[in-house]
Formats: sequence, C-alpha cells, structure tokens
Amino acid sequence: MKEKHIKKNIKVTPVMQQYWEAKSSYPNSIMLFRMGDFYETFEKDAEITSDVLGIALTKRANGAASSVPLAGFPYHALDQYLYKLLKAGYRVAICEQVEDPKHSKGIVKREVVEIVSPGTTISENFLDNNLNNYLCCAFHGGTFIGVTFLDHSTGEFFSNQVLPDDFNNIIFKYDVSEILILESQKEIFSKYYSTKNLVTNLIPDWVGTFDYTNEILCNHFNVKSMKGFGFNKDSFSIISSGIIIHYIKENYKNRIHHINHLKYLSSDNAMKLDYSTIRNLELFKSLLNNSQQGTLLSIIDKTVTSSGSRLLKNWITRPLISKKLINKRLNHLEDFFNDYEFMMKTRTDLKKTYDIKRIISKISCNKANPTDISNLSSSLKFLDSFKKNIPNHAINIKTLIKSMSDNQKIISLIDKTLV
Repeated sequence: MKEKHIKKNIKVTPVMQQYWEAKSSYPNSIMLFRMGDFYETFEKDAEITSDVLGIALTKRANGAASSVPLAGFPYHALDQYLYKLLKAGYRVAICEQVEDPKHSKGIVKREVVEIVSPGTTISENFLDNNLNNYLCCAFHGGTFIGVTFLDHSTGEFFSNQVLPDDFNNIIFKYDVSEILILESQKEIFSKYYSTKNLVTNLIPDWVGTFDYTNEILCNHFNVKSMKGFGFNKDSFSIISSGIIIHYIKENYKNRIHHINHLKYLSSDNAMKLDYSTIRNLELFKSLLNNSQQGTLLSIIDKTVTSSGSRLLKNWITRPLISKKLINKRLNHLEDFFNDYEFMMKTRTDLKKTYDIKRIISKISCNKANPTDISNLSSSLKFLDSFKKNIPNHAINIKTLIKSMSDNQKIISLIDKTLV
C-alpha cells in the first residue's frame, strides 16, 4: 500500500504511470511491456529478466522521480526469451500496444493480452514434442481430493477424485509443469512432496465453489449438467476442473475453443501404478541419471509421430486390466500385423504428417502461422486417404475410424486460401 501511495503522488513519466497501472493487476507475473520494437521490463522484473536471460540491466529516466531498472529485448525475439523465462518457472504477462502509434493522441494505448505460464504455454520452444505438458488443479475436499489435468497444447482434459494418500502418486504419474490450488489450501498441499518443485499459483477462494465451477463448466461445454461427462454434481472434480477453465479463460482471454471435452479418469479398467513402482521399474526415467535412455519407453517406443509417442506413454502409465479392452486393442493391432505392406505404408505416410492436436490449439489461441495451416491440411489429407485405402480384411480398423468426419471441405478452404 505504501509503495502505491508513493508512486501515485510523485511526478512520473506517462509511460511509467501506464506501466504501473498495468502491473498492479498482475503483481505475480513478469510484465513484458511493449514499447515500439522492444519488450521492456522494469524494476524487480527487470532484475529477474536480466539475470535469467543474460541481458544488460540498465536504467530508465522517470521524470522527477529517480530512474528505474530496465531490461529489454527485440519484439521479434519473444519466443526465444519467453521460453527461458518459462523454463525458469515464471509467469509472464504480455502487455501489447493495441493501437497504431501514428494515430494515437498522446500516449499509446496498451493492454495485457495474454498471461503465459509453464502449464499453459503452447510455444514450440518450451514443449517437448513427445511429452504432454500438464496444468494441474487440486481441490482438497477432506475425504477426497479433486484432481484435474489439462494439456493446453493439445486440449486433453481429464479429472478424477483420489484419496489423500494417493495424491502424490497421481501427480508423479503425469508431466505436470504447474499446479493451481486455492489460497486457503496452500498450507495443506505444501505437505505433499509431489508439489515441492512445481510452479504453484494460488487461486482466490471465491472461485472454488460448487455453484461457480459447475456453472463455468456447463457454460463452456454448452450443457445443462456435467452428468453426461460422468461427474456427479457434488464431485470435487467439478471444482478442480472449473478452476482450470476459469484460469485459462482469464489468462487466454477466452481463446479455449479447442478444449471441447472433459474425460472422467476412471480407474476401474486400469492398473494403479504408484510412484515407487514407476520409478523402480524405470518405465520412463533411468535410476542412474534420470534420463530416458535404457528405460522401458525408450526401448519399445517405435512410433513415428509425436502424438503417437505421447499416447504410448499414457498407455504405459495406465495399463489396461480389462480383458475386453485389451482384446479390442489387440484386434486393431492384428489388422496391421496381418498385412505387412499396409502397415509399412501407413508408417511411411504417417512420417509426413504433423501434430494435429497442437496445431488446432495454436489456431484456437490465434498463434498459428501459414506453415501451421498448411501442415494441418497435409495431415488431414492423410487421414482421408488412409480411411479410403484401408483393406477390406481390416474390419477392426474400419470400425474404429468409421465415425471420422469428412475433412474435404476444410482441406479445400485451406488450400484455396493459401494459394
């Protein structure tokens, strides 16, 4: 309060006054403040940015007030430097010029257009193509904990309730980069060692109510109730899932159309693997050096696409125990193994495709470029071609993809637009 009072009563430049007004709404984020061809940071943000990015820390004159620390970089290098700030565990608020300086009267209008954090970024520089990047939310309801995971870069969104004793295990199972918890539950979750090294963001308690979170989920999915998704109205998963949608809406200004389904993460048909089992069996990381070399995944992962690699890891994380589901999966594989030529052609063609889920996420967030759109068209063409060329004997695969929609309209639209 004292700091705000001083800044309000001393003479400062209009730009710094504008910066402070914007920064006051995002005190826990590093603010990248667009000034012409540069993103600038000031004060404590500048000191952190200079240290993390290895760029010069200078000072900016501030009218009658003393000069303030300053560090900046060219706007075209945003992805490169944003990646480093996210890797260091910081949230970043991007404040852009939202009007043409040539037409502005007085100081250029600026607004925060996006909040980026380790668990919400869709930047290719930050993401590992073969790994999911999960944002997690946990709500402690006493007897159960509602736990929800969202990969904003693919739209994968799933949730469940777990016993408090199982919380550490479920967090360690997934590639979590950031966790959301209510302000009043900070102390409760600080006792779980699985959260120690995660970027943690505190959410106001008013967000974590059944009524609000249920309403925000129903509005987002355009339904009257979440029962059709497999969730009871009093499930703690409703709260943890609703908090995530609230958080993404706030940070990405409602650009979340690619999140179109919430999956109930049932444990009825999957084996429960605890953290110790996953670690000691070296399923994903070596006990020797914490790398992937020599692990089960590194040996059996012969997939040719990044989405396939991510799916395989998820299958290993939750092995099926239902004989019916196991046989169903094996039947699909059998169609390929019974036709070597079909299998090899499919693998060859898949190598020419791109990550459809992550491209769609970029489109939803207004981050896609012409190359992304062209790659989407190429990948959709493969799907249509694959569907038409499935051998008649591959009955199981035909059944699997018979519900896949015809992509010809969107392919034609993309190709005509990019000509």
